[in-house]
Amino acid sequence: MAKYLLQEMNDVRNTGKRTVYPKMVTDQTLTTKEFIDELHKHLRTVDKGVLTGVMCGMADTLSSLLSRGYNVTLDDIGTFSMSLKFIDDKPTEIQEEDDRLLYRRVGVKDINFKTSPEMLHELRTETKFERVMTGARVLKKNLYTLEQRIENALAIIDDKGHITLGEYAQVNNLSRTTASKELAKISSDPNMPIDYTGQASHKIWIRRKGE
Repeated sequence: MAKYLLQEMNDVRNTGKRTVYPKMVTDQTLTTKEFIDELHKHLRTVDKGVLTGVMCGMADTLSSLLSRGYNVTLDDIGTFSMSLKFIDDKPTEIQEEDDRLLYRRVGVKDINFKTSPEMLHELRTETKFERVMTGARVLKKNLYTLEQRIENALAIIDDKGHITLGEYAQVNNLSRTTASKELAKISSDPNMPIDYTGQASHKIWIRRKGE
């Protein structure tokens, strides 16, 4: 049974409106081996080694076909296609009327996948959902860029000498988990202006020496 929770989006426009939507709770991501084990339950007469070979062959064939400009539709699964991007530093805007942007370097951006109607119908028919928590979990939307969040923190550090995890989360509208990860990343970078002192619950963040 699939699990979900309700997620509440913080109102950043101060309109008083509250947006709630369902969000999947993923238990784990299966590896290729685990997927083949599951596939083998449906195809017990086929050796797992054969299934592994077919999977590898599908990946190689799909890559080859996409690289030659094909889209690939697999019945009951969906359609794979390739998306592109520019890989040079030239502007994307046309500068002049007769500018045809003739000399551009293009590369692969990603692989697009559109689910087949058959698979969507089967999912909608077969999937049963279980709600894992009452109420709605609030999703804190980033109101600031990373640079702005650092400036917000430095303002507190310069005022009182340090900033706590709770203060960093509050001033930047982040969850404590997100704030903790971000502070760890910032303070581990010697080029960033914020360092830390203390350990565990006594850890605080300070201005890096020389900054």
